[in-house]
Amino acid sequence: MSGEFVMKSIARVVPDTAGPFKHRFGGTPTHRGIKPRGNNQPLRLLYTFDTRDPLFPVRVRGVRHLPLYYCFPYNAGALGYRVVSDDEIKILYMETKRIQPDFPYENFPNEFPEIPVSLTPISYDDHKTLVYYLALEDYGLKKHLSEADKTVLKETGYPFTQLGGIQRMWQDVPQAPCPDKTCECHKYNHYLEVFAVVWNQPVPGVTLWTEKEDDWEVQIIFQICPECRAIYVCNRCT
Repeated sequence: MSGEFVMKSIARVVPDTAGPFKHRFGGTPTHRGIKPRGNNQPLRLLYTFDTRDPLFPVRVRGVRHLPLYYCFPYNAGALGYRVVSDDEIKILYMETKRIQPDFPYENFPNEFPEIPVSLTPISYDDHKTLVYYLALEDYGLKKHLSEADKTVLKETGYPFTQLGGIQRMWQDVPQAPCPDKTCECHKYNHYLEVFAVVWNQPVPGVTLWTEKEDDWEVQIIFQICPECRAIYVCNRCT
């Protein structure tokens, strides 16, 4: 279940915009600990968010720049990690450490191009439109979407990377324990809170699952433990 904190700041990530905070997509990872022990393939950096931005919904003590990593080469399995500091993470869990050759596609990059991004608040009315659209889609009733609602979807570029708020979950909210085995929440599988969802094309010109633009509907879902702030990430698709 989503906690109250994810409803306090609801934003979308806007590419190619340099705002007052140092958010970025891609770029060269600078954290120690991004290679699983015994493997030479690093995790891939999707975003780095400046937590001083009031629109960013997550705070971790002692960390200003929060990185969102994912383990694409490892068959895009589930991953758990802790952000120890601004220059170190600790991998807590990997669904598999077996490398899948040429996955998700041949010559998959070690890093994505660095692109500055900023956060734009999603208004109450726009958020209602998004939630309404998701409900219509679930019931096969998109034909009832108004022209005004269609305009909102077009102008916001939906689907986009969204932080906080109500989000579409293709296979419902992932149910998993905290990836830190020493955490009290590790005994349960329903306490992690979704704080970010990344879709196929996070910024123009960059696709995550094929070399070219496509219509794949794959989500990378980031959740956080409300107790110890460990991060759990997995993917879901239609």
